[in-house]
Amino acid sequence: MDRFPGLSSASALLVAVGMVSGAVAPLVAPAPAGAVAITNGEYSGFVQGSSRIFTFRNQSKRNSPFEKARGEEYTFTARAGDELEFQVDPEDGSTLQTILVLIAVQTGKQVVFVDKGNMVRYKAPTAGAYKLLVLAKGNTRGRYILYSEGIGQAAVAAQPDQIMADVLKLRVVGCGVPNVARVKFGNEERCTRDIDPGLYTYDDASRSLKIVDTRRDTIGQRLQLSMLEKCPPAGTTTVKINVLDPQDGQRYVYCATPNRYVSAGEYSYDLTADRLQPVTTGSTPTTPTTTQSDERRVLLQRDYGLTTLDACPTQRTSLVVVAFPDPSQATQGYVYCAQPNRLVQAGEYVYNNKTGDLEVARKAEQCTVSLGGVCIVK
Repeated sequence: MDRFPGLSSASALLVAVGMVSGAVAPLVAPAPAGAVAITNGEYSGFVQGSSRIFTFRNQSKRNSPFEKARGEEYTFTARAGDELEFQVDPEDGSTLQTILVLIAVQTGKQVVFVDKGNMVRYKAPTAGAYKLLVLAKGNTRGRYILYSEGIGQAAVAAQPDQIMADVLKLRVVGCGVPNVARVKFGNEERCTRDIDPGLYTYDDASRSLKIVDTRRDTIGQRLQLSMLEKCPPAGTTTVKINVLDPQDGQRYVYCATPNRYVSAGEYSYDLTADRLQPVTTGSTPTTPTTTQSDERRVLLQRDYGLTTLDACPTQRTSLVVVAFPDPSQATQGYVYCAQPNRLVQAGEYVYNNKTGDLEVARKAEQCTVSLGGVCIVK
């Protein structure tokens, strides 16, 4: 006879091994009166004419009255997340037909009622004490074996690296590299480039990420504005603020309720300089655009937070100038210009196709004398 129908062979083996090793409670006969403390394993029971009488309610029928039945009581303490399983098998010759009732001691409420079948399955939402009642239906009586499993065996909370790999399917990278998404797990943090840059928190209940928008809070605190969750339809009197984030090079738009310091209208806000400027009607903030089809532009923005200009100006001393050598051409390549940020200072760089690094460009040597093709510098 299969003592754990519906359970995996691994679970049944775990119980069997535990019984041999002594990790599971031995087969014992509970006293005629009083509750029996149990853990995982096998327990023998006997519902007879002298067994205690318990009060229960048939939860399968709406507004059912309280009923009474003789039976046995078992107590145990569960951990939050324990997947509890109890099975009652009447012994040969027994006429016992069971009613199984599981009660949360803290609330005193029935959490499971089973009068058809002989198995209880329940996942404990919180840690606490529980009572399992094995009651006799009608005038049936007899001996039985109670099998219990899952008590105190809730899985230990997964570690951040395991959650990133197994739950979120995200690759972990070092948090010191530019343009990463930072994921908070309590006091711990992991970083990845598989999602948009920003700050996220992990919600264990939904097993998902929630983005934390620190820009909105920063703007609201600095400008003493009541920030809106989202911008209302056009024509509504609001403060509309355009922000270029120096970290990821992306432009964000926020709206707020006007106050005596900031009147309704459209503004451009510089996070680094803490400067709010009105946007002239008919114009838009000067924001370099990124051409998604240009892989080199996308790379500079993704890896270094640089939003390139549409064209390099004549005066480049205050800009980041990046040259991409073209392996197919001996002398020509591609050059991009961008405003510096906190990750890349102004200067001239060469992109290393092998390492993916921006290397400071070496200035050409000024030859005063050339002998046999060799440059001699004074």
